[in-house]
Amino acid sequence: ADPHKSMRGNFLAPVYLWVAGLKGWRVFALCFGLGAIANLAFPPAYIWPAFAVALTGLVWSLDAARLAAKPKWSAFWRVFAFGFGYYLIGMHWIAWAFLVEPDAYLVFIWMPLVALPGGLSLVLAGVVSVGFRFWCAGPARLIVFAVSFMFGEWLRGSLFGIGGFPWNLPGMIWAPGEAISQSASIWGIYGLSALTVIAMASPATLADARARGTTGSRAAPVIVAAIVFGAIWGWGARRLGEIPDTPPSGQVIRLVEAGVPQNMKHKPGVAEQVVLRFLALSGPDTPSSPSVLVWPEGALPYYLFEWPEALDVVTSKIGTRKLIIGMPRREKVGTPDEKAFNSLAVIDRNSALRGPLDIYDKHMLVPFGEFMPFAGVLKTIGLKTLQDLAPGGFDAGPMPATVRVPGIAPFGPLICYEAIFPGLSPNGSDRPEWLVNISIDAWFGELMGPGQHAAQARYRAIEEGLPMARVASRGDTGMIDAYGRWSARGAPADPAKYGPDPEGWRSSIVDARIPAAIAPTPYSNWRDGLFWIILAGLNLGLFVLPRR
Repeated sequence: ADPHKSMRGNFLAPVYLWVAGLKGWRVFALCFGLGAIANLAFPPAYIWPAFAVALTGLVWSLDAARLAAKPKWSAFWRVFAFGFGYYLIGMHWIAWAFLVEPDAYLVFIWMPLVALPGGLSLVLAGVVSVGFRFWCAGPARLIVFAVSFMFGEWLRGSLFGIGGFPWNLPGMIWAPGEAISQSASIWGIYGLSALTVIAMASPATLADARARGTTGSRAAPVIVAAIVFGAIWGWGARRLGEIPDTPPSGQVIRLVEAGVPQNMKHKPGVAEQVVLRFLALSGPDTPSSPSVLVWPEGALPYYLFEWPEALDVVTSKIGTRKLIIGMPRREKVGTPDEKAFNSLAVIDRNSALRGPLDIYDKHMLVPFGEFMPFAGVLKTIGLKTLQDLAPGGFDAGPMPATVRVPGIAPFGPLICYEAIFPGLSPNGSDRPEWLVNISIDAWFGELMGPGQHAAQARYRAIEEGLPMARVASRGDTGMIDAYGRWSARGAPADPAKYGPDPEGWRSSIVDARIPAAIAPTPYSNWRDGLFWIILAGLNLGLFVLPRR
């Protein structure tokens, strides 16, 4: 029905009719703007009502698509425009990586600014347009929208057979470590995201094209959403309130980050300076110093085990301590079967002779940064991976498994953006006592990227019920407890004790005890099973909510 003719008036009628009356380019400008506005709900702002405004406006715009000459295509392009604004603003920081070496990569900056948001928008628009076949005038359209939107978000987080890109899933609008975020321990970030989408879109039912229904009946979904999230908040607040008020008593770890700008790492003479700075920040081996050091991903700018001078210095300075370090490594060098890996290694003072005590090779590689999808095509236009140590790309390692080395509590390794993937950490009989996330957040720029990366890592701690040590180059470094809260934060090194940072560098160090793990969470045991139950359960709403 034409909303201008059949809609019963209420306080939102003018806004609804304005949205429904937009034509031509103005429709797509609105949808793009709504997608951009949605990003105010994510870290660091956490203005979650912005997400409600964005989804409500999109639902109302889809109502108007039913009146178009080609409704399905109209719906498709409206969601595409929303998705382009949503993903462009939310993932703009990827363009920073193309500015580290602008002479080589600036010409390809269209890839993160056009191709990536465009590709993800196609996925979202395609899924929602399929769901649009079941669109209706009544409140039941809320279910159609929420299920199709969330399935699209799950798909973009899982597609291509390379792990997808689950950055800023809708559930991320709730700050990790706060009450609502605690429910991720039950149904994970995907389950929380599904509930978030339907709750944030529920105000759309306050206005529609029907002549029937009162404002009170239209408000029912909003009231239900408020009750559900009120209960979630109450449960989370109680969970946090029951945490014993005792300081962490686990092993003391020193988290060390030199803060080298990414565009300086490979300049002449800098490599040696990087090694010396990390050793200075690690301090001497004394009876009172922490027994374990953690350095970030790619801490040193070359293959450490092919750089004997640096390896000898590092291992001699470790003393009796153990060092968890992010480093690239190669196998079968100089042969046709040569392989390169982005790795986490545990080394000690004997590793120059005996090799690492244990190694984890990164499983989830970053497209274009660590490996080249569609390599045959892209090489023809001169594009190679953004890192220079393995221009042909790194090889993927096996799934993460618990690292067990004498003298270190067993830990689950996560390198860089592996921390954005729910359910990747070891679990079951291989469940570790803590997680270690090392990263180079210098690639992520100076705006929203590094903080959003850390927030997603904190959700992995909540889901698994495990503490996490996080060391990120020019990002957020610190110790996170099993509830996603910072128990210790990295701070600039004291120049009186460790010497001044070189110009442009930004060190961050902290000594922290490992907080206690808690019992395996429902999510740790069931993974995304509850998410699919939630999605299936939402469909039952089609039999409850009016379609007309």
